[in-house]
Amino acid sequence: MGRKSKYSKETKLKACRDYESGNNSFNSIALSIGTTHEVVRRWYLAYKIHGTIAFETKKNNSTYSKEFKLSVIEEYLSGNFSLPDLQVKYNISDGLISKWANMYYNGIEIKGYDPKGEVYTMKSRKTTFEERLEIVRWVIANDMNYKEAADQYGIKYALVYHWVQKYMQDGGEALNYKKRGAKPKRTFLEGTSQQKILTRNG
Repeated sequence: MGRKSKYSKETKLKACRDYESGNNSFNSIALSIGTTHEVVRRWYLAYKIHGTIAFETKKNNSTYSKEFKLSVIEEYLSGNFSLPDLQVKYNISDGLISKWANMYYNGIEIKGYDPKGEVYTMKSRKTTFEERLEIVRWVIANDMNYKEAADQYGIKYALVYHWVQKYMQDGGEALNYKKRGAKPKRTFLEGTSQQKILTRNG
């Protein structure tokens, strides 16, 4: 099932139409609904290309063929399109495009993808404090999209959700896991002395 956006379709459409009226700027609209100039600008560009369908909630996770992914990567590498440009053009997230490009750069085979919910069941991997912060900030900046963050960064969904909740409740330092010190080992002499005491008392 598709994720629910922080902003409704009606809010996005109103923002676009308010801008089209010529009486409001991206900045003023953004301030009125609590978002950024860039977010409103992207909504408007997507609306100009795709119409109202740009804001339809997707009922299922989208599938993308290998050929489509390579085509998008080639457009990005050409230097003629930025990530936001391609996001608007194809109505997909810039984070997903960035992931494909990174795979291409690192020689990882690009495959067709049919999401089956593996981000909910994948094995956990070790992460640094800086990486956890980056992931949490990405989620917050992208309408709390836990699923896509899990997919993009290769992290279990439950962990991404947990980190975001910890960050929102206790701040960034809550993600800085401190190593627990090893328990001091008892020496043979200490053990022998204790045994003698127990024997005498017994």
